[in-house]
Amino acid sequence: MKKIWHYPFLIIMVVVILGISFINLIKKDTEFSEMENRYLAQKPDLTLSNLIDSSFGTQYETYVNEQFPFRNQWITEKAAAETLLGKQENNGVIKGKNGYLFNKQLNVDKQLKKNVKAIQDFGKNTDVKTFVSIVPNSYEILQDYLPKGTPNIDQEALIKQCYDAFNQEDKITNINIEDILKKHKDEYIYYRTDHHWTTLGAYYGYQQFCNAQGLPLLDVNKLTANHIEDFYGTYDSKYKGIGIKPDTITYYDMPIEKMLIGNEEKSSLYDMEKTKVRDKYAMFLHSNNPLSIIYSKKNQHNQGKKLLILKDSYANSMIPFLTYNYQEIYVVDLRYYSDSINKLVEDNGIQTIFILYNLDTLMTDNHFYRLSR
Repeated sequence: MKKIWHYPFLIIMVVVILGISFINLIKKDTEFSEMENRYLAQKPDLTLSNLIDSSFGTQYETYVNEQFPFRNQWITEKAAAETLLGKQENNGVIKGKNGYLFNKQLNVDKQLKKNVKAIQDFGKNTDVKTFVSIVPNSYEILQDYLPKGTPNIDQEALIKQCYDAFNQEDKITNINIEDILKKHKDEYIYYRTDHHWTTLGAYYGYQQFCNAQGLPLLDVNKLTANHIEDFYGTYDSKYKGIGIKPDTITYYDMPIEKMLIGNEEKSSLYDMEKTKVRDKYAMFLHSNNPLSIIYSKKNQHNQGKKLLILKDSYANSMIPFLTYNYQEIYVVDLRYYSDSINKLVEDNGIQTIFILYNLDTLMTDNHFYRLSR
């Protein structure tokens, strides 16, 4: 009869399993993954409801997967192995030319129709002139950098459908941003490792907004540019491949009186503490908040002008430029703001509304129903 030590592989597997089980018992659950830039699943409560509908098993499986010991190391090793095997895709992110990473997007979410309808209804019920811009994601503009045959959806056609729907409302004016981005596609207008446009891309969007209203343009060449190096964004967090070069974030010093986030007052548009963590883009406007109010320094162009921006995080790098044109800017993120938009407009005498979203968020965000409150 063979002794147990004659089965070294079995011994190793038992030790590994017992070791991982022990670590799981003593390890504190991770709430937020800085590498993946998202919150991880926490241990679900066992209830009669989730036991009956079988959701507890699914929730617990997700919890175990996301709280697995050394998760970051396993993700990195897996991505490195995929790269060595010659694969150009990992976790739904595709590696293209010039170090660019792109999101793989094959389906149009049903939420898009609901959100377009919500914006249409909002346009019917507001007395304030409303402008809408939909920003295409990087793979739509930088198609020359995509691997041949990448089967992503046609964002240009989808954006046109949305604009056609908005055109039916007299109080809604579309501002096409796609054309100017295509014109400057050879410039650094999207981050290579992140889903956002760069500050330069945002500036071109700002130009289109001002041109549509006949507003004077802030000359970015007269501003002092500041740079933040070693930025790895959300695409890199998913891809985690070998040889990915970091991005550079550029921002400009814009004079403001103050910025209010709830009851907290800020003296700058930028949270420099965020430059020390992985998600450096969150430094713009102190990340995403329910309601922020920016009081700009008065000049001959912005005095008495008030703007409401309904937005996702793409707008965060454009808004600093708008302080040149508006004395008060009300910034609302519908994902976190649950009060009445119409009441906010009426109470503060807001004269202009700007709805600015990238197409991916417009397709998936399920909070546009709040426009009707």
